Amino acid sequence: MSSGRDGDDDRSRRREARLRSPARAVLDYAVRYWVRYLIGIVALLAATGLALAIPATVKRAVDALERDAARAPLAQEAVVIVLLALGHGGARLASRFTLLGGSQRVEYDLRNDLYAALQAYPPAFYAAHRTGDLMSRASSDVAAVKSLVGFGFVSLVGTLFAFTGALVAMVAIDPWLTLWAMAPCPLLVVLFTRVNGRVHQQTLAMQTQLGVLSGMVQEYLTGMSVVRGYAMEEHARRSFAHANLELQQRSLALARTQSQFLPLMTLVGGLGALIVLWIGGTAVAEGRLSLGSLVAFNGYLAYLAWPTLALGWTLSLVRRGLTSMARILEITRPAPPLSESGSALDGHLDLRFDGVTFSYGGSTPVLTHVSFTIEPGQTVAVVGPTGSGKTTLGLLVTRLWEPPPATIFLGGRDVTRIPLAELRAAIGYVPQEAFLFSRSIMDNVTLDRERVSPDLARRAASIAGIADEIALWHQGWTTVVGERGLTLSGGQRQRVALARALGGAPPVLVLDDVFANVDALKEEEIMARLRQATAGRTVLLMTHRLRAARAADRIVVLQGGRVIEAGRHDDLIAAGGLYARLWRLQQLEEEIARA
Repeated sequence: MSSGRDGDDDRSRRREARLRSPARAVLDYAVRYWVRYLIGIVALLAATGLALAIPATVKRAVDALERDAARAPLAQEAVVIVLLALGHGGARLASRFTLLGGSQRVEYDLRNDLYAALQAYPPAFYAAHRTGDLMSRASSDVAAVKSLVGFGFVSLVGTLFAFTGALVAMVAIDPWLTLWAMAPCPLLVVLFTRVNGRVHQQTLAMQTQLGVLSGMVQEYLTGMSVVRGYAMEEHARRSFAHANLELQQRSLALARTQSQFLPLMTLVGGLGALIVLWIGGTAVAEGRLSLGSLVAFNGYLAYLAWPTLALGWTLSLVRRGLTSMARILEITRPAPPLSESGSALDGHLDLRFDGVTFSYGGSTPVLTHVSFTIEPGQTVAVVGPTGSGKTTLGLLVTRLWEPPPATIFLGGRDVTRIPLAELRAAIGYVPQEAFLFSRSIMDNVTLDRERVSPDLARRAASIAGIADEIALWHQGWTTVVGERGLTLSGGQRQRVALARALGGAPPVLVLDDVFANVDALKEEEIMARLRQATAGRTVLLMTHRLRAARAADRIVVLQGGRVIEAGRHDDLIAAGGLYARLWRLQQLEEEIARA
């Protein structure tokens, strides 16, 4: 019984290994377009046959000249050669049209799958991977796989047909001469075996360093204001130059390996031609072989010259493509499923935290046994010192980080069991660091949601306190913001993000420090409008601005990831605890600012 289970386990491991195989993955993508590839292979086969017919035609012409030069049908044979060459060119063109078209379709599918996988990952994944490295996989690695299933496939299949056809034709002319011509082949096998492993390691090292360099460029471009503000230009140049030098050295190492392989292949091919001239010439002189046969034999051998010389380039394409496919599989193979579809949660929803304990990656817990409930229609503010765990609550509710099962409930349902699409349709989330796309203000508020009309977007912007400022801009709602919204102030970005959340009219709002970058007067104005607009909705407000917390139905105070106080503003002030101290401190700061 045990041996049967062991056998099943072995088969399962082998099946998983095949699924993880880059070669198997490339084949799975290419087989989707098997009709195109089949047509391309047939066209390549036809091209090979037409090309191999040319030396046979030359053989007939030379033999005819040798028998009777005056009556040799040279013009007829020349026409045949021209027609064969034209047919060969047409077949080669057809093969490239179909096979390279297939590679472009594989590239299309691969990019879509990679992007879909990247959308499904939680923030923990992006915390462990640099953006530049991911961009490198989505660009240069995908391009390498495209080259593999395009030019690489054309070259591999063409080489296989060329060697097979030429060898058959050469054996038909003289088996012993063919054996002598192929004598250097074992040396080619040894060369390939030695070079292939080295090319794989050097290709992987080069692609990895390209990802490092891309990440550095992305980071410096994104943080250019910091680079310039702190006079880091020289340091940035040195860092980039060092990483670029490392990429150059790894690229040169790969180029040296490939450049050494090509001359050796040429030398081995030349050695074969020299043997044919010596042995074949002797056979012609002794009358054992006709001159036409020797010319044809050399024609077949010459036909193999380019596939032989290009073998190193072809193997490099194959190795780089498989290496790149392995890097892509690291992203796509273990990717979690995309958000399941589901209908929106309707009605008034309560939000309950029941003993939430959470840590990022096994570190010290950020939250410890946090429990409180927000009834439908209530606004609960969560306050506390920096690092107390306020932001984490919002990330867990929206499942941007996965909470422990059975600890957070929305409408009585465990959020970990609610399909993501359904959960996030019910929640309007405004993060602490508001992100805007480099698109128009209207697009940033609507996010192409059908249910958010331009009128709804304008009303949401009015509630968020940004509509009047938008009206003053030269292009109004069509104003295109810079990358990440950097052409707007921090307060403007936060209010556009708030309008975005309000525009969808979700039953639950999760607002993380949305008033951090607005003055007290604007804060009170927005809060007054927000109270009216969110009547009947469940609101979780994380804030360090206690004026906003004062307007909430209830306040939860966190310290060190634990709930230490909860109640209304007046009650907490009377209790004289942490909240009262924070309130007095903010009052003092405001008085100093006014003075």
